[in-house]
Amino acid sequence: MIFLLLNLIAFAFTLRLAFRTDKKIELAKYSTDLVNLTLFLSILFLFSAVMISLSLWGPAQLSLFLGRVTIFLFACYSISASIYMVSFPRTNRQKPNVFLYIFRWAAFILAFYLVFFAKGSILSLGMNDKRFIFRSGFIFRGAMRRTFHYTWFDLLSAIYIYAVPCFFLLLAAIKAENTDARLLRQKRIITIIGVPLSWITWYYINWASEYQPLLFSLFTFTFIPQIIMFSYGSSLETLWTPLSFIKSAARIGIRYLLPAALGGLLFLALSDLYRQNLPLFMILYVTGVSIITFFWYYLDRFIQSRDFLRDNNYSAEFEKAITSIDYDDEPQAITEHVYSTFQRYLDSSSVSLLTDNGSENELETVYSSNGTTVTLKVDPSVFDTLLNMNHPVVFREWLMQNSSVSNIRSYAIDILTKTNSDAFIILNEGRQIVAVLTLGKKRNGNVYSVYDYEVLNKFYSNIFVVGYYFKNIMNEAVIGTVNREIRMSDQIITSIQENMDFIKNPKADIGYLMVPAHNIGGEFVDMIRLNDQRYIFIIGALNGKGIAASMNMVILKSIIRTFLAETTDFKLLVEKVNTFIRESLPKGSFFAGTFGLIDFTSDTLYYINCGAPALFMYTKTYNNVIEIQGAGRILGFVQDIGPLIKVKKVKLSEGDMILACTDGLIESRSLRGDVYGKSNIQSNFMENSGYPANKMAQFAYDSLVHFTSKELDDDVTILIIKYHGGK
Repeated sequence: MIFLLLNLIAFAFTLRLAFRTDKKIELAKYSTDLVNLTLFLSILFLFSAVMISLSLWGPAQLSLFLGRVTIFLFACYSISASIYMVSFPRTNRQKPNVFLYIFRWAAFILAFYLVFFAKGSILSLGMNDKRFIFRSGFIFRGAMRRTFHYTWFDLLSAIYIYAVPCFFLLLAAIKAENTDARLLRQKRIITIIGVPLSWITWYYINWASEYQPLLFSLFTFTFIPQIIMFSYGSSLETLWTPLSFIKSAARIGIRYLLPAALGGLLFLALSDLYRQNLPLFMILYVTGVSIITFFWYYLDRFIQSRDFLRDNNYSAEFEKAITSIDYDDEPQAITEHVYSTFQRYLDSSSVSLLTDNGSENELETVYSSNGTTVTLKVDPSVFDTLLNMNHPVVFREWLMQNSSVSNIRSYAIDILTKTNSDAFIILNEGRQIVAVLTLGKKRNGNVYSVYDYEVLNKFYSNIFVVGYYFKNIMNEAVIGTVNREIRMSDQIITSIQENMDFIKNPKADIGYLMVPAHNIGGEFVDMIRLNDQRYIFIIGALNGKGIAASMNMVILKSIIRTFLAETTDFKLLVEKVNTFIRESLPKGSFFAGTFGLIDFTSDTLYYINCGAPALFMYTKTYNNVIEIQGAGRILGFVQDIGPLIKVKKVKLSEGDMILACTDGLIESRSLRGDVYGKSNIQSNFMENSGYPANKMAQFAYDSLVHFTSKELDDDVTILIIKYHGGK
């Protein structure tokens, strides 16, 4: 019964391994060969278990037939495993090798003949309570038999356990030796190791069966070490190095073995008391274990704080470090913070940023932690290819392994070589490349892993902020000697205006004004052209002050344009922006404002109130100013904003006007504490309706300044649309 149970356990183990492998290969984009191979092995264990059951409780002939099927599957699995080893890693895009395909089926046919048609190949196969019964006939007869005492099963074993795997092992070893990518070479070597381990297991089962014949019922266990190595090789993300081995051993020893040893020693020390006074023993032992647990907790925190002992799951710590950068600090402190973050958590030896130097298709270093500067000629199609693949984070190992980038591989690797790095991150606004951040080779000699990719992808928006800061602040030619914060404000606002698609249509006159209260702010106006007759505008504010709020504003502006390339649904666009603010910007971020869409063809304004304090409309027909914003929800607070927002629309006629603003225009107070309020805005709006839109925005702000008679405490942003109508 125990051997039946062991086969069932092996069946469950390999089945679970297949599902785990399926999840891992999805990210690596490998083919499902390993999953199929693992499922094949689980079926083999199931057949072995059924064979043992029939041997004990079923008909002998049925047991013999099922035993032959099991041995045939055993041989087929060995062939499939050997072919997998030499083909690894095969991606979904790669077609199977024709030679291997023909060889596989030829080997299957030969195995089928040897098991079912060779005379006397399998004479009996089964087990009883005392022994496993297996007999195979001799290949030769007469005088030849006296010289060659080999059975058909010996021949089958020699071909499918030794000869074929050995042949493919040599091919795989040659392939591994000629592999340039270090991680891929190590993956192939680990996969190859599975074959000699299967030989050792096969030899041990045969040797042990001489003393305990029932053990031969576990002959299918031959391939368990092999499938484990296959699975480990396919999922390996980092190189094996002596240092990584020492670090892992030290972490395991300090975290787990030391507390366990202390608990065991405590039990030994109190063992005499256990017999004499059990209640006292329990009190002392529980107290001692509590002290050990307390000690273990703080020891674990100490380990996390030390680079050498810290484990590789650093996502939470990296997030804290990258989001805690104070952009109001001195540039040197900020750059040191950024470099130490990448160095500590990703083990990067250097960090550099390259941006457009003004020449066509050229990038130049504006910051480098090691002082190295380079100028690169850029092929736009390379970055376009990577962005089309939604792969802005690029590692050297990924480039060398991934066949889908074969057409740009040499150029991308050339970027890494010239910058002496192993990774680069494309920082883009839509299709415009803002900068390229490069990460130097890892200090421990390892490679950037899949986990590193997941972390960098997850916090891409924060890295974008870092790149934007470096581009605009660390360029000494731009900095000069003027106040750093004022200069940063000017650069950000200029950048926003340059990327704005000003509404140019004879039917409308558009004017706006943005005045930050403290040089830097999170408020902005943006206009985006969909076509000649349709434009989107956004006016609003992200919470916060200073450079951090300004950086978040730049990211939001960029991501809105990116989302517009993916969706034509106006409401869905706002829902996507809400999700991005909630999940990708720093915790606690929110946006209050208005999203609008002007359709000049139908003379219609569509808009969504996202927590705007007011949206005013002057109608020439009634010669009156009314509020039209309706109820709205601030973006960033709730997960699903869809049910809480509505698309509203108004028809625009000749002489109609729209005024959108942020709360700074409405809620500012005078020296006496009076609020400027909506009534003043409405009055000023009507009084100046005869002026161009830009003048009206300026007059609205001047009226506010005159009313408050002091320096404003809040940012003010105003957008005015004067509709001329006509055809």
